[in-house]
Amino acid sequence: MNATERTPATGGRRGRGRRAGIDLERIIEAARSLDTDTLTMQAVADKLGVDRKAVNHHVSDRESLLRLVALDTFSKGSPGVDIPADASWQEACRIYATAFTDRLIAADALAEHLMPDDSLYTQFIEPAEAIAKRMTEAGFDDEGTVRSLALLTNLCWAYARDALYVSRSGERLRPRLTRETVEGRDRRAFENLARIVDRGVDTYDRSQLDLSIEIFLRGAEAVLLRGRRSDAG
Repeated sequence: MNATERTPATGGRRGRGRRAGIDLERIIEAARSLDTDTLTMQAVADKLGVDRKAVNHHVSDRESLLRLVALDTFSKGSPGVDIPADASWQEACRIYATAFTDRLIAADALAEHLMPDDSLYTQFIEPAEAIAKRMTEAGFDDEGTVRSLALLTNLCWAYARDALYVSRSGERLRPRLTRETVEGRDRRAFENLARIVDRGVDTYDRSQLDLSIEIFLRGAEAVLLRGRRSDAG
């Protein structure tokens, strides 16, 4: 169907649903081409040259539309996640965390419309299975494995939220708040915080994510070792 067929020559709009010649994929494509902050159901209908009811036939409201666009952006945010067959559980976790975080960041302003449910996590089910397999082989029990995966995923969400905040606002909030809180007080009572803030360490950069992943891995290793000692005792 070509462009002239989508919008009748009379200038009228087509009806709802399939009769309008649109589907969910075209709606999402049209929505992606519009500014997120001003995205509306009517704007998408105008972009497609159809009546708004035609869009509503596929998507109920603006929030649902934003979530669909966010999921689409998330799914295309980075190349497929490939965990090598010979990767250790630690390396598998690093690959998973990096890819998951990159996709959240790629969603940019739409990330706030992503929900931690099956529609999101099914896109990472294969690497999650790869991690579970390697952690089980390493000696983790099922509870330790699933709790570790949940913790690692939450870590990704937290870092991505910080990175997106800085990207949109240009402000590194934590050091500013700390500096403002310490100012006007006796620096001797807060000498460590004052010194650290003065150093200007950027806790929003990529090194922060890397550190968070490594601390997670060290903690998981400690839990595994403690479990082995408990079994041996």
